[in-house]
Amino acid sequence: MFFDNRSLMSGVCLISLTCAMPGVAFAQDSVEIDAEEALIIESVTVTAQRREQSLQDVPVTVTAFSSAAIERRRIFDTQSLIDSTPGISMDSFPKTAPRLTVRGIGSSNQAAGADPSSVTFLDGVYIGRGPMLSVDIFDVERVEVLKGPQGTLWGKNVVGGAIHYITQKPTDDFELKIRGTVAEYNQKDVSLVLNTPVSDNLATRFSFSSQKNDGYRTNLNTGGPLDDTERLTARFHALYDVNDNTSLLFSIDGTTDDSAGPARFNLAPNNFEEPDNLRVAAPDNAGFLKRDTWGTKLELNTSALGWADLTTYVSYRALDNSTFDDFDGATEAVNTANGVAVPAIHVLAEEEAESLSAELRLASTSEGPFSWVGGIFLLQDTVDRERESETLLIDTSENNYIAKNVTDSLGIFGDVRYQFSDQFGVFGGLRYTDESKESEIRREVGDPDNPTISWSTFGNPGTTDDKRWTWRLGADYRLNENLFVFGSVATGFKSGAFQERPDFELANIPTDPEEVTNYEVGIKSDFWQNRARANVSVFLADYTGLQTINTISDASLGPGETSVIVDNADAEIKGIETEFQLQATNNLRLDLLYTYLDAKFTDYVETQEILADGTPVVLDLTGNKLQLTPVHAATFSGVYTTDAYSWGELDFGLDLKYTSTIYEDNNNQEPDVRDPQTLVDAYISYRPKDNVVLQLWGKNLTDEAYSLHQVEILGGQFVAYAPGKQIGLSATVEF
Repeated sequence: MFFDNRSLMSGVCLISLTCAMPGVAFAQDSVEIDAEEALIIESVTVTAQRREQSLQDVPVTVTAFSSAAIERRRIFDTQSLIDSTPGISMDSFPKTAPRLTVRGIGSSNQAAGADPSSVTFLDGVYIGRGPMLSVDIFDVERVEVLKGPQGTLWGKNVVGGAIHYITQKPTDDFELKIRGTVAEYNQKDVSLVLNTPVSDNLATRFSFSSQKNDGYRTNLNTGGPLDDTERLTARFHALYDVNDNTSLLFSIDGTTDDSAGPARFNLAPNNFEEPDNLRVAAPDNAGFLKRDTWGTKLELNTSALGWADLTTYVSYRALDNSTFDDFDGATEAVNTANGVAVPAIHVLAEEEAESLSAELRLASTSEGPFSWVGGIFLLQDTVDRERESETLLIDTSENNYIAKNVTDSLGIFGDVRYQFSDQFGVFGGLRYTDESKESEIRREVGDPDNPTISWSTFGNPGTTDDKRWTWRLGADYRLNENLFVFGSVATGFKSGAFQERPDFELANIPTDPEEVTNYEVGIKSDFWQNRARANVSVFLADYTGLQTINTISDASLGPGETSVIVDNADAEIKGIETEFQLQATNNLRLDLLYTYLDAKFTDYVETQEILADGTPVVLDLTGNKLQLTPVHAATFSGVYTTDAYSWGELDFGLDLKYTSTIYEDNNNQEPDVRDPQTLVDAYISYRPKDNVVLQLWGKNLTDEAYSLHQVEILGGQFVAYAPGKQIGLSATVEF
């Protein structure tokens, strides 16, 4: 059956609630109250189908956050965005390389020849490597979270979902905006936005952000910081209006990070319970996170053709990322006492990457029943990556994997729609993808100053050549002005991947591609004179070739050695996505988002370890739940705004996020289980004038401990935790 009885009842209850209660939206903070008009939830414009459309008219499951909601709820980085959005999660190793999971689908494979399954886009540009994402979420117009495969219109094929960051572009008005923050842990942040009209045809916009703190944890061995932040981000846009129907946009952005590594805690000696004090740790090496990434884009938009709007861009992005992680988070003596099989576990990774992409896209302008979008997409990614695992405090023996991968991808796509009547329309899309990879890797061992090449595939690379057609078909019907229903079938694929630390026999053998077919029906509705919104989607996704990754003991490489293994699996994911929004009174707004996910493997044999003679030990995990995928996840947001007085007005806001049990590993066994958790954020904002906002805020007020990354290996369970409770004060001034 599509759902078991319990989940079916949950869906019936939710849909019944949708019909009975005002309020669901696939967009956060879309409410704009006008005292002279009805208290309505205004339409939100999104670009999920590569053209501007009202959210309530788009037959796609999208969650959108407006710039006002982002600032009010302090969604200033990817982690806080994840915390605000049920149905998506993130695994960070390290924190400068976030790896998204959407509806249970993500990838932890950081190999040079691997791609994400759920991805990010920046102003329409595909971001292929996690550390390339240089978006501190400031000065953005909105953020759109697209759920499910985006196999027709969006860049390289996306099988799980995508986050699209749309930054603010230059306007014709002068604008100066400054925001400063002080908070616990000596947090000192500042951001600046300067919009300048240069002439009648030219406007520029400059944004700058600095984030810095002394670390959420302290290194007991050195007194220095751990889990600190020291980041600078800048962005510049120049918009030139060639004439009334043609514009040229130049953009450049960059980010630099230079901070200590994360604190790691070994839970094994403490019966796999979290430490009493997560504010201190004692690694023998503090580690580091050093990242420099930047990108530029030139985009042309014109309606000069008349019959279609033309958008074309070329983009270049570059990355230089270096990280050192004390994986065990302890000294040699402590590791020996705790039964860790080696004196130390240090992971060094260095990566340089370049990405060149271009797209030409046409969108019809006819007002008739037939409309379409079509284009061509080109991408070349080049990745040079080096990873070494060290098992001694002082590195006396090389254990290095050096890899290079070049990916070339071509996509030709089209999406059409025919409106039979004012109420009924059908749509479909088709994309042809031709993607190839050339991957080379070698293993170096022995003296670090004069290493020996154990084996190498340089000059004899592994290759892939995947050609796929992906498509979508669907229909929608507007029952009345306030009720819109849709259904669709969509497919997606991700090309095969190469492993990061293979043995010689597997070095040139890629995994199978990932493929998905997603069946989805949804309803979007407005009630109570448009003061409430309720949107619900139900879906079933059938995955084949799902690329899983696991770090295992590999005795064939020597005592205490490990390998990262990629296995393919099949899975089925059933789910319900709901979003409710209610403008209850002139002063009170309420939002509730809830996601139900039943994500299970239908065929999965996982490699558990490799014996000294090279024999793999495997275990059948068919029927297990996918990792990092809670069955239930919900967020609640409420804000009460006082009436306006001579002294100003106040906002009182509360944000809650609940997630049920999460399995950190696909084996679904203790101790790799995260208990249910609830995160609590709150704020009070004071606006003495229209252009001044003071906000007292608190994040994770219950000091909930939850992991960003963990692994159980070599006699320990090593966990990196998210920040704990933090209280701060922010001030924003606009001119």
